[in-house]
Amino acid sequence: MSQYLDVIIFIDRREAKVFHISAEDEMKLMITHTSAQRRHHQADHEDGTKHAVDDEFMQRIAGSLDLAVNTLICGPGNSKYELQSYMQQHTPQLAERVSSVENLDDPKDSSILALGRQFFRKRGHRHQIEPKPSSRHFDVPFKS
Repeated sequence: MSQYLDVIIFIDRREAKVFHISAEDEMKLMITHTSAQRRHHQADHEDGTKHAVDDEFMQRIAGSLDLAVNTLICGPGNSKYELQSYMQQHTPQLAERVSSVENLDDPKDSSILALGRQFFRKRGHRHQIEPKPSSRHFDVPFKS
């Protein structure tokens, strides 16, 4: 198994996609909210947000970051900041490894990985994160 160096987390109110990236490969984890129902928004919640933070959901995400050296958190809305705040309060050793929090509205895997490649390449990481060639490039043209 490879030592994963970089992690890209895409989080929204329904799920989180966690991409572990090493020099040799990448691995994707999908983490969904424990509550299937949409959370009811409350005014003046105790942590200053308009809705309750799902602690179990946040803990499962933080628990998947053990091998991470650098972490990029991205996504739409405030969920990414809620995760960062949760990590600062409950897992400060992991919060120190968060390199940046970025806005990203497109939940497609290719968009998430492209943002991660661009971000980590700018930071001059030891390894290059290159897209793998698609199997479609090796398709034989259709002959009638």
